[in-house]
Amino acid sequence: MARSGLAELLYVVSAVFLCLAASDSLAGEVSGLPAHLTPTVQPDYSFFLGNDFAAADTSDDYRTEQMIVSARLRESWIAVFDHSVMTREDLAETERGRIDTMTLSLGYELFSVDSGAQQTSVLAGLAIRMVGNFEGERIQNGFHRLIGSDTEAIPYTDTRQTDPAAWFLAQHYQRFLEATGGGFLNGWDLGYWARAGALVTADGQVDGVAGLYAVASRRRWDVWLGVRRDWRSGYDADFVLRDTAAEENKPAVSLGVRFGALVLETVQRVDSSASYGQLSFVSSPQTRGEATSEPVRADVQFTLQMPHITFQVATRWYHRLFTSDSLSWDEALLAEIRGGEPQFGRNPALFVDTSQISFGLEWSRRVTERIDWLRYFASAGAGWRSEQLLGREELRGEESASIDRGVLLLETGFEFDAARLSQRSRLKLRLGVTGWRPTSDAVVDVGGTTATIQEPGASIVVGWVFSYH
Repeated sequence: MARSGLAELLYVVSAVFLCLAASDSLAGEVSGLPAHLTPTVQPDYSFFLGNDFAAADTSDDYRTEQMIVSARLRESWIAVFDHSVMTREDLAETERGRIDTMTLSLGYELFSVDSGAQQTSVLAGLAIRMVGNFEGERIQNGFHRLIGSDTEAIPYTDTRQTDPAAWFLAQHYQRFLEATGGGFLNGWDLGYWARAGALVTADGQVDGVAGLYAVASRRRWDVWLGVRRDWRSGYDADFVLRDTAAEENKPAVSLGVRFGALVLETVQRVDSSASYGQLSFVSSPQTRGEATSEPVRADVQFTLQMPHITFQVATRWYHRLFTSDSLSWDEALLAEIRGGEPQFGRNPALFVDTSQISFGLEWSRRVTERIDWLRYFASAGAGWRSEQLLGREELRGEESASIDRGVLLLETGFEFDAARLSQRSRLKLRLGVTGWRPTSDAVVDVGGTTATIQEPGASIVVGWVFSYH
């Protein structure tokens, strides 16, 4: 029986999470380059998440988490933000360490060919790479508590540096067999994809990658299988960076699949059992398909907040209360819940059991009439927030009193149309900033330690919206 677009998407996501849960992720992509994606798709926006998804007999080590956000600016410019968390956990207690990197890149497409049977592009750009403490511990431990996993109290090394960098990325896709009317590969195009890139910092760090893949494509699907080789050198200022570079400086086999806006990939090292995976969502002309002229009636949103790691589930009913039909802004009634157990600041021994319910209004509009796949949004609301400190590490088993407060909320950002799921439903991607302000703070005691909770805060918001038209 044929599946609907939404059912297929949920099926693929579930299957991939099961596959990734059985892998030991020890490496990642080159920080500062656009994420790994076949040239059959040219994304206007993409969100990449690489995580260890470690099995029960493995541990967090090396590049344990990586997030890449990229966006096309005008026709030929691309911006990339990379945040990587690196740890050395599988060492003696006194020798363990962690470090984060954050890379901001801006690139220009020097050459591009898109003829259907062939896609070729060459990009070059500049970047700033920073090494230090960029809340990686909070993000990693917050994710662990969100899924009920153990947390890690690993100290940061003393390395702090900022270096300019230059980079390039060249890709080529060639279709050599067009879809035919019969046989095992009925309806599938066959081709190959070659990719090579490098980033060099002023401090002498050199990152490189090259790969060659066979690609099969059919409507919303791309499937690829191939080999890749990563190179790393110049990482001598920090033992965590050095060990991570040595682990990534190896050949591997890559298997990936794209279904509409969803991209999944696993990379298996050829000299060990180590592997890593990516989960990405993209918005591009190839994934969006034909736009609908019907207005949005309602939607459901699933998002994550970082570095204050909490989940957010929201629903909107589009109805005008304070605006008229003559305005270009849409208006919606908003209800949402938030929850999680984020780390309390930079203290890995304390976590904040957080729950919140709120109601409000949201306004949104197209950026321009020509760009109908990108919208601004802004919302305001009020609700009730509960916070309680829970102890870990030396404070394990201790907890504070639970404190409830009224809370005011603001949120703003962008919404990207990503894919058509059915005749009346679409998948959209969100990227924004949220802020909250409780009516007052509170000083609590947990195991003899005093701390202040219910303070104002802000986080980045990333996630997904399923809309009904």
